[in-house]
Amino acid sequence: MAGGKETPRQKMIGMMYLVLTALLALNVSKQIVAAFITLNDKIDRSATSLDTRIDATYTLFDQKGATLRAEKSDLRIFELWNSKAENLKKSSSELVSFLLNECNEMIKVAEGKDWVENKDANGNITKLKSLDEIENMDDYDIPTNMFVGGNPSAPNGRGVEIVNRIHQFRNEVATAMGTYEDGDKSWAFHAPQRVEELSQALKTANPEDTASLAQFYRSMTIPDFLNAHGEDKELPWVSVTFDHAPIVAAAAMFTSLKLDVKNAQAFASQYMLDKIEVTPFLFNTIDPLAFASTGYINQGDSINLKVMIAAYDSNEVSKIRWGMDADTANKNSWKESSGGISLAGSQPGIHKVKGEIGVKERGQLAWKPWEFSYTVGQPMGVVAQPEMRIFYWGYSNQIEGTASGFPADKISLSGNGCRLESKGNGKYVAHVERGTRTARVSVSGQNADGTKTSLGTFDYVCKPLPKATIYFGRTENGKSSSLTEAKAVRKVRVALPPEVPLTGVNYKIKSGSIFVSGGVNGEGKILEDGVLDSRAISMVAQAQGKYVIVEVTYSDPSGTTRTETMTFLVK
Repeated sequence: MAGGKETPRQKMIGMMYLVLTALLALNVSKQIVAAFITLNDKIDRSATSLDTRIDATYTLFDQKGATLRAEKSDLRIFELWNSKAENLKKSSSELVSFLLNECNEMIKVAEGKDWVENKDANGNITKLKSLDEIENMDDYDIPTNMFVGGNPSAPNGRGVEIVNRIHQFRNEVATAMGTYEDGDKSWAFHAPQRVEELSQALKTANPEDTASLAQFYRSMTIPDFLNAHGEDKELPWVSVTFDHAPIVAAAAMFTSLKLDVKNAQAFASQYMLDKIEVTPFLFNTIDPLAFASTGYINQGDSINLKVMIAAYDSNEVSKIRWGMDADTANKNSWKESSGGISLAGSQPGIHKVKGEIGVKERGQLAWKPWEFSYTVGQPMGVVAQPEMRIFYWGYSNQIEGTASGFPADKISLSGNGCRLESKGNGKYVAHVERGTRTARVSVSGQNADGTKTSLGTFDYVCKPLPKATIYFGRTENGKSSSLTEAKAVRKVRVALPPEVPLTGVNYKIKSGSIFVSGGVNGEGKILEDGVLDSRAISMVAQAQGKYVIVEVTYSDPSGTTRTETMTFLVK
């Protein structure tokens, strides 16, 4: 917000001022002023995408805490920075709520009704309704009267309070970031009221922190004065921002301030996380598990079922060593494998498997014991679908019918609500039309005399394919790219993210747009198959230090059309 080199957000604000001044000078129509609605929505989507990054950081706090507790390590450093991070979360939510409430009060004066869409569990406002329903979108008296008053050289208290609240947040968080004890050393940072005093204040901080503290402080500092566009003088920031600004332009400014707070929270929470020097037990998947010592009982017996939550890293293939039946007693005869074990069902009766699984703790492999029992019983029919009990519209859903006691070529499947295509040996591809909600698959086994035995039916939920992820080269939503990488991109693509276990899904890009914040005007086009037009390529080449917003409309194999957005920063 202040300092020498302008941040991308400052450049974007400058662009907004210039556009607004030009619009007012031309006495433009409501349709043109409404363009601020599009700008507001794009900024708000960027703020929303940051929530995913912030949530991931706080998840890592939990993982580091769990690792330290499992290892019975000292929790004092963790508790210090975790407490600071929780206070940061609270302060950020309250400041965002304050800014959105001011915007809401402004719109309420114009429209006569509340404009809040969402609040969190603590009553903090998190989102306002779309601006496109505002009837008095070009009214500039209300923002002026509420936040400036009659004298632009001395704006009223309400407008000044916006600056004060942001600087109060800046000072509280920066002080928390720089004040702590590290072993036998104590570091302190007291955030100054003015940016000119920053260098002196940093002298008491940990030298390793000064660059981060200065970056955070400057990112949340609002300049005292700005050049009054169209006038040969400077005026207070509040006056330049809100004086004679249409309601939708003022609302877009509040949304921009919300994005600033989200960026600051993301930066500060990551800084605090990095202070906890422990390698966490990483997990990206949480699954409910239900299991018992055996999967087979006789009529009249009972079984003890355990139900619990398992957290694990699906990207890490675990090492396993194990023995079965008689081999369980002799570790020297155990086999080794990775990820999973194939258990034979050739011999009927009860079988026992015993072994150890390797788990990384502080980067070292620790072996944990486990046991499992299973029973090979009488013939029964099953349907196996590795991709869960779901059929996707327009997708080649792979299913396989198996039945103990029947060879694969004597098993057949029939479908209701789906079309089955046989691939031989009990394997099928299930095709489901768009709009289908449920389907049923029946399994039959052919006896020696040619008659068929019904072995069961299985219900499936039918749904659209998952939403695709937009990739700008190798860059994903919410991430960053170097200018060199961004300039080399000539087309975007959409595909399922790696964590979705579906293969061979091809999405077709129909159209799209590219926008760049911070003074790069215009709109680049995305043509069929994701090709960038010359305008889009030129805009990206000018995007260093700015956010690039990509909107893509695409269709999946079932013909379902979706529009998705991604935002990334060009470094």
